[in-house]
Parts: sequence; C-alpha cells; structure tokens
Amino acid sequence: MSQYEVEVVLLESIAEINHLGCETYRPHYPHLWYSPEGIEWYLDKCFSEAQLALDLSNPSIHYYVIRVNNKAAGILKLVKNKAPLDWDAQECLYLEKIYFLKPYTGKGLGQKTMDWVFDQARQWQLNKVWLMAMDSSQKAIAGYQKAGFSFLANTRLDDEEFCRLKSELRGMIILGKHL
Repeated sequence: MSQYEVEVVLLESIAEINHLGCETYRPHYPHLWYSPEGIEWYLDKCFSEAQLALDLSNPSIHYYVIRVNNKAAGILKLVKNKAPLDWDAQECLYLEKIYFLKPYTGKGLGQKTMDWVFDQARQWQLNKVWLMAMDSSQKAIAGYQKAGFSFLANTRLDDEEFCRLKSELRGMIILGKHL
C-alpha cells in the first residue's frame, strides 16, 4: 500500500464508531462464536450507543478511523494510562482495538498504523504500548512481534461473561513494547 495515503483521524461520532466497529468486526470473527447472537452481544458490549457515550466521556479513551485515500479502512481504540501486570499505568498506552475492513487486510496497514500508534504514545509522553491478542491468532501475533511487541503473559477471557465465545478460543496473550 505504499502508493496510498494513510491517515489516522480522531472519531467523535457515536454513529460513525458504531458503524465502523461493526463493519470491521463482523466479517473477520464469526468463527469465534457459538452463534450469531454471540457476535451481536459482543458488538453491543463494545459499540452500543450507551457504551460509546461512556467511552467518549472518558478523556483517556480515543477512537480513530484509519483512512486510505480518504476512505475508511479500519478503526482503532486507544486507552491512555491503563497498564497490564505490574507496569506503571502513567507510562502506558493500551491498544484495545485495531480492526480493518476486509479489502484492506494483508496490505501492510497494520504496520503503518502501529508506527502511528507508537508516535502518538510518544506525543502523549507514554513510553510503553501494550495489547491483548487471541492466542489462536498466529498471523496477528506475528505481525505484532514484527512491530516489536514481546510476550508478557497468558490470560483468558472470563468464562461467565464470554460464555457465547467458543471455550477453546478464549485464550489470550498480553504483548508489550517499550518505546
């Protein structure tokens, strides 16, 4: 995608975040859920009007649209001052969500977006970036490692809250990077 102009723009519209969040999630992750109702539960949990209003009222939470040639290609959610394990929250940026529309996957946008995230962390004077990935997502994990993330710990999504998610796919890993 080197011939394309990539930009990351702050999103503050609940309707836009909801639409882009749902459109980027649904096509990629149906295999994770026991039924379509599980996907809808997750999308409501993350992108409902109430949840987004709560998120947008928190000055530590920021949503962005990733644009390629002025067209929406993906969505990004960053949370300042949230830390994993024993890291100091005042030094951390949590990359909570990075989702792309299907036509934009596998084109190097993830790496370009990671570079932008690292620059943003530095602008906010945060020197650590972390994320969680499903332990079954080997391609995504390889991409994060290529961007300089290292393994920190294993974890698992809560069995009670995430009961709609296939049990064998609830394993997660925490990855972090010092800037």
